[in-house]
Amino acid sequence: MDSVIVPILNEELTILSFVVPKDFANRIEMKAAKIIDGFEKHPNHTPMDPNNKMMQTMSFVLQTSFDFYDNYVDDDDENLPQLDLDIEDI
Repeated sequence: MDSVIVPILNEELTILSFVVPKDFANRIEMKAAKIIDGFEKHPNHTPMDPNNKMMQTMSFVLQTSFDFYDNYVDDDDENLPQLDLDIEDI
């Protein structure tokens, strides 16, 4: 029987869902897998819950990436990224 993992949410957590290219998702998953591997090989690691360690780590990758972007990229109109919103690509 298959099971579904349901994250435990509280008032400070929410779920984001959005569409990304498969190559991007694969890059996030590979980075997360490398972090998990390094974490598990560390002599002082505390075991992570095997049911959601990938989701937790992918969340960490996205959060730290956004924090870096938010802290180091100016939000003025001249530096805003150009978005190519071709609906056929989605």
